[in-house]
Formats: sequence, structure tokens, C-alpha cells
Amino acid sequence: MNSGADKDDYDKLPDFNEWVDLQFTEENGELDLLGFKPRPSFVLHQLSFDTYEIALADYRAQKEEELKEVVTSEFPAPIAHYFYRFLYGSENELQRLHFLRDTWEAIINFLHALVVGETRFLNLPLIEPLKFAELLSDKLNARLVNIERILDYSGANGVNLESENVVSRVLLTKMRELNQTRNAFSHIGAQSEEQARQFISESYVDVVDILEQLRSLREIKVMRYLNQQGLKNVRHERFDGHAMTKTIKELQLTKTQLNDSARYLQNDQVIVRCGERFFGLRPFLYFEQDPNGHLTKLCFFKQTKGSVPNRELIFEVVGESREVSFDRTIFKPELDELRTMFGLTPD
Repeated sequence: MNSGADKDDYDKLPDFNEWVDLQFTEENGELDLLGFKPRPSFVLHQLSFDTYEIALADYRAQKEEELKEVVTSEFPAPIAHYFYRFLYGSENELQRLHFLRDTWEAIINFLHALVVGETRFLNLPLIEPLKFAELLSDKLNARLVNIERILDYSGANGVNLESENVVSRVLLTKMRELNQTRNAFSHIGAQSEEQARQFISESYVDVVDILEQLRSLREIKVMRYLNQQGLKNVRHERFDGHAMTKTIKELQLTKTQLNDSARYLQNDQVIVRCGERFFGLRPFLYFEQDPNGHLTKLCFFKQTKGSVPNRELIFEVVGESREVSFDRTIFKPELDELRTMFGLTPD
């Protein structure tokens, strides 16, 4: 069987080895051979490698099922929704491929909104690492490059980004390589069910590995500001998990958080809690409400359109193959803040 294990790779599977040790200890107690107390996982690896491989396959299957539950129920809604549709809401392989691609794009778009949003929160000067126009690029790889340059800049200047606890430089490098080598992510070239199935088989393991390394996204909370109950209780609409049902919650901020994040506590703001920081995600993540106000649909920034005075930002509605446009002036405060970080005049 192809478990990915090798007889010389025992030390490369620390999580699995600890799991084996724990399983044995819970069922049998400590392994004690006349005072010699070897690790059960090492004994299994050395004396019954076939059994070790079978156990590794079972362990990975168990971890994958756990990851599916975490992503679909706790990750930010855009990622959770598309991954759920890939797993459980597709009628055929072509649809599954589309939803896998949508999951991948949602990961990149959300991480870009998160890192740039925190950079704006801290008002970091970005004249050297990148250009303002690159922030509004519609290319996925450009957004990954933006994240990489911001992380490099913050690291070189001793700036602590909470978002770096979510996406590390090592993971980002892997994501860039994957984005360049998996053409299923850059465009849908499959014309048949068999081609789609092949694309999925080539890409699925890599996407799951990325999601596994992004587990801390379960702690990132996306919300739409509604109002404040008292001084510190922020009433908001929360966007967790795959379901699109409206969920209203309250969150208590500290005095420091209130002071630092005051400019985001107003109508039409999409806010994220990342570590101990609360900051806005506009203009990269916004929302559209249905006419009755019963459903809020998150939207990812896609591209700019038009010229002065008729300029727009085009968004893609999460969960729908539909674009929606908003007048650029809606986002003037955010764009002006970003432009200031590049030494530019207001938008």
C-alpha cells in the first residue's frame, strides 16, 4: 500500500508516533521489558512495518475526517462553504472540480484580505515592498506575492503580525508553488468527467495539506458590525462555517481593543478578530444583503473597473456564480488609508 511511510522515516512522523504511543498506553499501560521502556511506535516500526503502515493509513484517514469537520463548521464562511460543497454538494465531477478550485481561491483571497487588513490596521509604510496597484490586482498569484512581501517586510522590521500565526512564510512558499503548478486552480480546463476526476486526484491531497496547516483559521472570526450594547459589547453578525443562515452574536472588547479599533465599529464594516486584534477587511471582503435583509452574502473583491468619475469595484458573491459592483467611493476611507501607506495622495 502507498502510505507515504518509509522504513527510514520514523523520525519524520512525530505526530503519528505520539498517537500510536498514546493508543498503546491507554489500552495496555506503559511498555516495560525488564526495565527497558521502548516507545511502542518504534517497536512497531522496527518489528512489524506492514502493521505500522496500516496504522498510519488509518491515522491519516481519521485526521482527514476530523479536518473536514473543522473546516466546514469552524473556518471562515467563504472557505467553509466551498469546501462543504466540494465534499457533499456536487452532482458530478465537473462540479466538484469547480468547488475545489473555489475553495483554493477562497483560501488565497481570505488570507490576502486578512494580511492586508492587519497591515492597514497598523498603518505600516509599504513603499518599498510592493506597489499600491498590486493590492488591487485580480491575479491570485499577485495576491500571494503581496502576502509574501508584507510578511518579509514585517519580519525584517521587527513588526509582529497576528496573521503570521495563521500563514507562515514556509506555507506561503508552498502555496505559491502549488498555485503555479496546478493548472486546475488557475483555470478549468477539464472537458469531461474523467478529466475532472484526474484534476481532483492530482490536487486534492495538496489542498487538504494546506487546509491542515491553516487549522488556526478556526480561531479567526469574521463579523459584520451591527451596533454596540453598552460600551464594550459589540453586536454583530458572525460568519462561521458552511451554512449561510443569519447568526447574530455579541462580543466583549477590552478598553484597549475599543480604542484601537474604534474606526471599524460602524455600519457596513466587515471586521475580523485575529488574535487580540480587531480590524476591518474592506475593500477586499464586503457583503450584499437581499432586499428583505434576511440574508447577508459575503463578497470577495475581484477587480477594478472604469475610470474617473465612473469607477467601480467588482466583487464575486460567495456561493454564487455572480458578480456585483459597488461604487468605488464607498471604500474611499479604506483606499485612502492604503494609499497613505504608499506615500500617495487620497483616492
